[in-house]
Amino acid sequence: MNWSAILDGMLALASVSLAIKASSTFPALRLGSWVLGCASALGTLRFSGLWPQPSLHQFFSMLGAGVGLPLLALTLSKPESAVARQRRFSWIFAVGMSVACILITLVAHIKIWSSACAMLSAMAIVVMALKRKDSKAGMAGLFMLFALLAFAGKLQTETLRPGDFLHIGLSVSLLTMWLWCTQSQNPNSQTVVE
Repeated sequence: MNWSAILDGMLALASVSLAIKASSTFPALRLGSWVLGCASALGTLRFSGLWPQPSLHQFFSMLGAGVGLPLLALTLSKPESAVARQRRFSWIFAVGMSVACILITLVAHIKIWSSACAMLSAMAIVVMALKRKDSKAGMAGLFMLFALLAFAGKLQTETLRPGDFLHIGLSVSLLTMWLWCTQSQNPNSQTVVE
């Protein structure tokens, strides 16, 4: 098994862990994590050679960037919002963003759409975390931003490719969100969540 398969698997585990942790408190966080988890699980199967389906992996990766990351960002930026807290609104947002992603990226061939959604999501988390003085959310946003910039800048070493840096950074970001979620679910926490 190569590094890409291993690191995609690590991201899948981080995604599932966050989805379980978010449980019913933050349905948008749970849904966004599942979308990322699907993309990374398909990546693990693809890069390991067990089920090489590049088009399916690319499709879910597009949804991960254009739907999953905005759901995570919305939860960390506005944890008290209806989309972050209510399953119905989380699904409405996810379906709407999915349709937009498919129409803009696949039909109109504007490939930068999902990348722009991902980058704006990371920046929104950082900005809102600074405003709320929420260090865990800020760290999660910074790790996500690093991962996206490393991928966009094609950072690589002899062993690791740009996608590997993306998977490492997103895994660390999701694990930091897991800590944020733990703090937010604790009624005595300092994170303001209504």
